Amino acid sequence: MLRKLSVILLIITAFLSVSMAQNRDADNILNAQFDIRIGGVGPKGSKIIEMRIIANTLEEAHAFAQRDAVAVCLLRGLPASTKTRPSPAIVNESVIEVNEAYFIDFLKLPKSKKVVGKYARFVAKSWERDVRELDYGVDVIIDVQVLYDNLVKYMQDLGYADKPAETIVSKYLKPVIMVVPADVYCTEMEFVQKWKDETGKVQTIPDYNIFGREDSRDLRLVITSLNEIFASRGFETISLEFLLKSLSLENDENAFIGRDYGLSGTVKESPLDRIKRAANVDYIVDLDFSLYEIDDYRYVAFNMRAVDPCSNAVEIAHAYGDGQPSRVATINTLLEEAVINYVDDFCDKIQNHYKKMETNGHRVTVKVKRTDNSKYDFQRSKFMFDGKMTKLCDIVYYWLQDNTIDNNPTRNITPNVLTFNQVMIPMIMTNRQGAVRRLDSNEFVTQLQEYLLDNYGIESTIYMRGPGEAWLIL
Repeated sequence: MLRKLSVILLIITAFLSVSMAQNRDADNILNAQFDIRIGGVGPKGSKIIEMRIIANTLEEAHAFAQRDAVAVCLLRGLPASTKTRPSPAIVNESVIEVNEAYFIDFLKLPKSKKVVGKYARFVAKSWERDVRELDYGVDVIIDVQVLYDNLVKYMQDLGYADKPAETIVSKYLKPVIMVVPADVYCTEMEFVQKWKDETGKVQTIPDYNIFGREDSRDLRLVITSLNEIFASRGFETISLEFLLKSLSLENDENAFIGRDYGLSGTVKESPLDRIKRAANVDYIVDLDFSLYEIDDYRYVAFNMRAVDPCSNAVEIAHAYGDGQPSRVATINTLLEEAVINYVDDFCDKIQNHYKKMETNGHRVTVKVKRTDNSKYDFQRSKFMFDGKMTKLCDIVYYWLQDNTIDNNPTRNITPNVLTFNQVMIPMIMTNRQGAVRRLDSNEFVTQLQEYLLDNYGIESTIYMRGPGEAWLIL
């Protein structure tokens, strides 16, 4: 008796499971529960969603999985995984309630194979990973690649999903990135050079001017691939190779800056400082990678970090991992396959840091220097300021307070140099014609230069040492 009852219950359960799958195209799709996990990281703009489906046939299971994956993105949101953060539902519940008929129609399964569901345009493909044959059908795990960004934009255009608020900065500016080989990579490959600093001490630093060498071929391919990946994700990229070619057309500026500007003495900087100054980038992506061979297979292991060169190389994002082995793929393809699982989170961290700077400001360093023959002394020279005689060093400090976001730069005073750190400047400025453009340390210090000249007749020269540091030389 118990055995017969068990068989009956099993048949009823099977019938209900298949029946539920068959009836998901009715209005209860809006209230359905889904068995999902994140199946991996898809190409930019898509998400891989792992669906468990019970259906009569494998073909039917794919149809359910594709439709349900789109429904999950719209109605429920996606959970976090080891490589991705959670994503909220694209459409708010209140919007679904008001527009219930639309979403039921949008998620309806077609009754004929000749008809395509409205949701199908947002599915790239699906593939099964685990199939179990049942007496009454199949129990299958199916990965579905959903064109997530396209789905979000479609719902935003219809007015069913919120559009992100556009700021002035995001409208006119994109983060600028430059990929450079890591110090450890350059040392291992013997891409180094030596130079003397201002104290005469010999320094060993990476030599980036190596792209004409035969053994730099892999590096060129890898950097080019990364630049394409970052560009596809909304960044502006600067090619290190072409920047170096441009710099090679110049003589060492430190040898003639004093002569051309009429200054006594010269200004020294390292070769890396020259690159940072000329590139004027927001972030430097420091890349280390290795190519490994096992039997006939090759794969790439990588380690990259994004730093803010204006903030003493503060690390913004970090990613590392291995790619899948291949017999025929080129090294740049191997790197792309290795990076693809991590690059979206890596880019999100950079974008989030960039957005914070819209509110908190861009941190730069300002130095005011005097030459040996300058007639101005930071401590002794005084001028009328707010109705009383004030030391020059304090006038500069008060101006920086009045023209920065946090009004509180730190300062260090020596007889010949005023150093101001943590100077938080706005990201943008508007010119006389109303055009919006990026505000860098050079533009910012130009305003200080004009203030000192107009109010106190103090003439000076600006030297831009990098995107995050400018010198005003009296």
